[in-house]
Amino acid sequence: MGVLGKLAAFAIAAVCVAGAQQSDARRWFDQGRQLFERQEWRQAEIAVSKALEIDPRMADAEILLGLIATAESKFTNAEQHFSRAVEIRPRDYRALGYLGSTYFQQKRFTKAASAFRSVLELNPGNVTAHYNLGAIALSGGKASEALNHFEFVARGNGSDAAARIGMMESQLLLSRTEAALKTAKELQALLAADDPRLIHLAGLLAERGQVEAAIPLLEKAQKAFPGSYEVNYNLALAYFRMAKYDRAAETLEPLLASQSKAEIQDLFGTIEEKRSHPANAERAFGRAAQQEPANEDYRFDFANALLQHGKQDAAIAEFQSAVSALPRSWKLRLGLGSAYYLAGIYEGGAENLLEAVKLQPDSAPAYFLLGEAYDSWQHLQPEVQRVFADYLKRRPRNAWAYYHYGVILLGHAQSGEGEDFQAAAANFEQALRLNPTFAEPYFQLGVIAQLQGRMKASVGPLEKAIGFDPNLAGAHYRLALAYQRLGDTASANEEFRRFRAIKDQTRHQQRVLESLAGVGR
Repeated sequence: MGVLGKLAAFAIAAVCVAGAQQSDARRWFDQGRQLFERQEWRQAEIAVSKALEIDPRMADAEILLGLIATAESKFTNAEQHFSRAVEIRPRDYRALGYLGSTYFQQKRFTKAASAFRSVLELNPGNVTAHYNLGAIALSGGKASEALNHFEFVARGNGSDAAARIGMMESQLLLSRTEAALKTAKELQALLAADDPRLIHLAGLLAERGQVEAAIPLLEKAQKAFPGSYEVNYNLALAYFRMAKYDRAAETLEPLLASQSKAEIQDLFGTIEEKRSHPANAERAFGRAAQQEPANEDYRFDFANALLQHGKQDAAIAEFQSAVSALPRSWKLRLGLGSAYYLAGIYEGGAENLLEAVKLQPDSAPAYFLLGEAYDSWQHLQPEVQRVFADYLKRRPRNAWAYYHYGVILLGHAQSGEGEDFQAAAANFEQALRLNPTFAEPYFQLGVIAQLQGRMKASVGPLEKAIGFDPNLAGAHYRLALAYQRLGDTASANEEFRRFRAIKDQTRHQQRVLESLAGVGR
């Protein structure tokens, strides 16, 4: 045989050997795939690894080893196998998709997004890539981009609940409320009553203020899980937020009989407060505070309920006990300071409110209460004025704080300690920029005009004050003085009559109690 004949025979033999090797690799791969389908991960890995030993460039084997590693949550190994598969077959969108999913599991969202975008370049209609890109965009706060991807998936499959959940969340973030509520209704029809995603959906809606839309979802879930703690608690909370207090109580009562959790007692106390059942409310708040004495919210709610019900001594004792146990709680300091003030213990009230401000420098309720009771603080007034000045340097959106600081400055100006009324007026005007319907600053601007001898100029702001709050007694009195000075006797007499008719004695204390009530749930 000649040289050419020998070479040809060798080539034929080499092809036959390669073919046999590939056939062996395929047999091991097929065996590994069958074992994988039976979830026999270890045996599957052994078989596929043998296939890869025979054919190191077998991309399908790398992919299957990556899937086995994924099933065992070995994401680093999975990444290595999928990356190798992509090296072997760069245009294999399946391998790119698996690699992207692995990055996603590892929360390496930038790499995951890059992989999924590559998938779409090769396969533009790939719904998995679109969905994952939507999820990545949503996690990064890019709601508009996320919505586009989720809508693409939903258009292709009307029954894809996951895509519609992503759509709804994106719509809520984009303040497309009408569209989000429409999507929520579609999901309510799409999801079975025992689908746990109903509760997740309800939570998303409630977080965005759409509590009414969350209720039907929770009611549907309750039918499937009538004894579920999570469903019933959240449904009761939703009813409460929609002012359906009787329904909230009915939903919560079975839990009260079967569960002893403090959060149930605290919510029930809040509901009973709204239902005008003070004794029930106190008992429930008391049980919550007793069960979890280290919880500042439960301790505050119990003591505050006592204060709201006129039991000042009991409230002070409870606030003192709570502050002793939790001295770093600004909320409890706020409550104790307010209780002291309402009981006429002014110095103790100021000290605790100032301590609350130190613990929580941006606590709007603390500044409100300090301002309301400023005249009672006496020697602590300079310290109160200083904390107000420091707070307002941060330009908070707190109209009451500007109003109260304006009143403090106005008092200094009237006593001759301040240079003029300009600084006080500037604070009242800032309060009105933040809240144009705020009656009290208009009243004080009218007072300043009168103190400056500008009676005619005082009429406008005083009339606005009364327009926004007809029960503002001082505004009626000051307006009567203005009319009297301007010669309008009939209008002056009418304003004096209205002033005398208003029962304003408890107005100040009521504002303090209302402010405290707002600190709770």
